[in-house]
Amino acid sequence: MATLYWKGCAPAVAQVTTITPAGTLPSETFTLTVGDTSLSYTAGASETASDIAQALTDLWNASTHAYHVSITASQNAGVMTLTSDIAGVPFEVTTSGSGSATLTATTTTTNRGPNDWATPANWSTGSLPANGDIVIFENNSIPVLFGLNQSAVTLAALHIKQSYVGKIGLNDASFTVDADTLEPSQCEYRPTYLSIGATLIEIGQHAGSITPTGTSRIKINTGAVQTTLHVLNTSSVSADNNQQPVRWIGSHTSNVVQILRGKLGIASNLPGETATVSELYVGQAGSLGSDANVIIGKGVTLSDLKQAGGMVTLACDVTNIQQSAGILTTCDWLTINNITIAGQADLMHIGDITNLIVRHGGQLDLSHQSTGRTVSNCQVYNGATINLDNGNPLSISFTNGIDCVQTRPENVTINWWPNVRLNAAAIV
Repeated sequence: MATLYWKGCAPAVAQVTTITPAGTLPSETFTLTVGDTSLSYTAGASETASDIAQALTDLWNASTHAYHVSITASQNAGVMTLTSDIAGVPFEVTTSGSGSATLTATTTTTNRGPNDWATPANWSTGSLPANGDIVIFENNSIPVLFGLNQSAVTLAALHIKQSYVGKIGLNDASFTVDADTLEPSQCEYRPTYLSIGATLIEIGQHAGSITPTGTSRIKINTGAVQTTLHVLNTSSVSADNNQQPVRWIGSHTSNVVQILRGKLGIASNLPGETATVSELYVGQAGSLGSDANVIIGKGVTLSDLKQAGGMVTLACDVTNIQQSAGILTTCDWLTINNITIAGQADLMHIGDITNLIVRHGGQLDLSHQSTGRTVSNCQVYNGATINLDNGNPLSISFTNGIDCVQTRPENVTINWWPNVRLNAAAIV
């Protein structure tokens, strides 16, 4: 096991990839694809490999598409060569030939540069992180933008300290052509998450009386590796519009996520993202309601949410919610099995609740959803507050009523909808 520090000091080397047509060439179609954009050429009846390579070269160089303009094509002896105009910035191209023809891409010079995880010279040991290693980012501003597919590696620990202010990962919304310079007309087609296994990920640790700003983008995908994610602090701003500065996804059923301060998104980056969390703990580090801000996407499988502070926006089904403090907002279509509220909760989602408990001081708002839903069992304690008034008495049904536990009805505040009829029954 080794401990490696990110340096980001490697010299930049331009990627070179050759494209070779072969097989039965006449009348076949040859295609180059970058992201979702393709260039195709159909060979004439007597054309050679040199003719096809030259035709593809001309098509590439004539293109004004953002995926093509930073790469120069050339042709020699039936081989097309693509060379990145910006050393240190990689590209990905796939090829195909119809019929029995082939079009083969071979990278003869691999991209290298100060923003590339897969460049050994960027690490303090001069070698790449390997299984069981500890990786540390601190006192550095060099971003990690490329070489992000490290899914074959499982680290013992990944520490991203608050003194690291470089970005990790790419923005999905904009195509990055040079060290985080954005071309807003195109979506990013290269990997945008750092895909790597890690038993422990710790983000935001700092030392000293002055807290550094932290990085405005961390995107990590731990895949099927069981992970404990500790978020101690993050940047207060994100490099990407409408996104949290820290975004994480992972699929192991026993993943645990804990956050005390900062902004975290779990499978909240793009539609279709998924994650699995066995236990999510949202706490606070001094400011009860504002230290932590967590957005939980629709594609998350979540067993237990324990909230002791901060703000949580929930868009997925959850088995158990235990809230002792903080602010919880639900949205979208989801089902909650068991929920206890002792802070503030605005349950705006469409979907049913099996067991609902509002503790002393708990403030529950059910007024912001007019679509019908059912609460099977509801218990309220002394000092609880529930707002039901959305003007639609048919929008919510309490199957077994509302039970006052260890208190009288006059000690509970319920803002009813108009024209309600109450049936009282004693609880033995």
